[in-house]
Amino acid sequence: MNGTNRTYRSLPLAAALLVSLTVPGLAQAGPGSTKDDPRSVYQRRIQPKEPAERIDWQGRIGELLKEEPGEVVITAVGDMIFNQPITHLADAERAGLFRIMQEADIAYGNMEFSLNDRPDLQRPFYNFRAGREFRWELARTGINLVSLANNHALDFGPEGLKECLQALDHTNITYAGAGTTLAEARKPGRMEIAGRKTTFALLSYMRYWTAKYRSKDPNGPSLATIDPAVILVAKDGQVEKVEGPLEADVKAMEDDILLARRRSDVLLVSLHNHDVTHHRAYGIQDTTPPNDQIMFHRAIEAGADLVLGTGPHVLRGIEIYKGRPIFYSLGDFIYQYRTPDRIPVDLIHQRDIEMPRPTNVSVWDRRESREVMESVMVRMTLNQGKLKRIQLLPVTIDDEGPLYGVPRLASTKRGGEILALMQKLSAPYGTKIISKGWYAEVELE
Repeated sequence: MNGTNRTYRSLPLAAALLVSLTVPGLAQAGPGSTKDDPRSVYQRRIQPKEPAERIDWQGRIGELLKEEPGEVVITAVGDMIFNQPITHLADAERAGLFRIMQEADIAYGNMEFSLNDRPDLQRPFYNFRAGREFRWELARTGINLVSLANNHALDFGPEGLKECLQALDHTNITYAGAGTTLAEARKPGRMEIAGRKTTFALLSYMRYWTAKYRSKDPNGPSLATIDPAVILVAKDGQVEKVEGPLEADVKAMEDDILLARRRSDVLLVSLHNHDVTHHRAYGIQDTTPPNDQIMFHRAIEAGADLVLGTGPHVLRGIEIYKGRPIFYSLGDFIYQYRTPDRIPVDLIHQRDIEMPRPTNVSVWDRRESREVMESVMVRMTLNQGKLKRIQLLPVTIDDEGPLYGVPRLASTKRGGEILALMQKLSAPYGTKIISKGWYAEVELE
C-alpha cells in the first residue's frame, strides 16, 4: 500500500531487462506501424543536428558520483509522459543521464501517465498510457519515487488509477498523491535506504484552476488536491476577479505535513501547479504567481524539508526559503507527449492548443517552444539528514525525429544557456547558482 516502508535497489537490472525482452509490446514499434503522417516533425528532422562534441561523459559522471561516508543522494526531475522504451539507448549522453538516477538512493519524478491495460477507459483526448508491464521500463530508468497528484492520473478513471497503483506496488516504486481512497491519497509515501537510519517521505498535491479533480467520493480512488478560490475585488471603480489556492485545502496540507513529520526524518512535498495562466495563450509562464507562492511557503513553514514543483512544463526559479529549497518548477523530463506509435497524430492533434502557432510555419513543422524541451536534473546530497549540496545538471529533450520526447544531458552550448536561465529565474529570490563547468551548484545559506 501507499504508506508501507520500502527499501529500494533490490531489483536486479539484468532480470528486469530480461522481463522487458520477453514482454510483448515493449519493443519500439517500427515506422510501418505508425498512423502519423510521414511529413510531420515526429517522423523526420527539419533542423540540422547540433555539432558533435567529444565529451568524456563517463569520466564526468564518474567524478560526479563520488560519495563520502554517510551520504544519501536524491535526484529529482519534472514531468514524465512516458510510453516507449528508452533505457536501451546507448548514447553516452542518454545512458549517462539514467546512470545518475540509477546510482541515486532516491530518484523522484512526477508521473503524468497511467500504467494500465484498459485503453477502453480513456476519458479525455490525451492518451498518456502504457501497459502495466511498462512498469519495469520505468524502474530501469532508476526512478523509485513518484508523485501522482496531477491532472492525468485519472485519465482512465478510477479503475485505471487502481491498476496503476497496483503496478507501482509490484515494482516497489513508492508514490504519493493518489490512493484507493482520499485518506490514502493524503498519506505520505515512505522510504527507507539500505544501511541508513534516516527515513524519507513524500506528500503530493495538485493545484488546478478549477475544482474538477476534487474527490467526489472519499471512499473511492482519489487525488490530493488544493483547489482554487475566487473572490471579487473592487478596484478603480471596476470589479476584478482574484484567484488563489483555497485556504482550507492549504490548511489540510499543513496538517498532513505535521503528521508526516512524526514518522519521517526528511519530508519532500510535491506541488503540481496549474494556475490560471497555464494556458499557452498567456505565453511562457516561467514565474510562479504571488498567490501560488503561498502554498509553497506554507509547506516549508509546516515542516517540509524541500518542495518540488511540477506542472508548468517549463523551468521556474529556485528559492532558499527559511534555509530550505523550493524548486518552483522542474520543467519536463520525459516528454513523449505526441509519440506517433503510441499516440496517433492526425492533423487535429497537430493543431493542439498548447502548441505554438508561428506565422508561415506548416502545421506539419510545428514544434514545442524551446523552453518546454529544456530542463534540469536536481541532484541533492544529504548527510545525517542535513542538506549538504544541490547540483543542477542541464538536460535537453529531442523535439523532432523518432526520439521525440527523449531526454539527454545537454551539449556544452545548450547546457550553459540552460544554467544561465536558471540563474536568471532564481535571482529574484536572492538565490545564487555557481557554475561548475558542465553543471552548477546552488549556494546554500
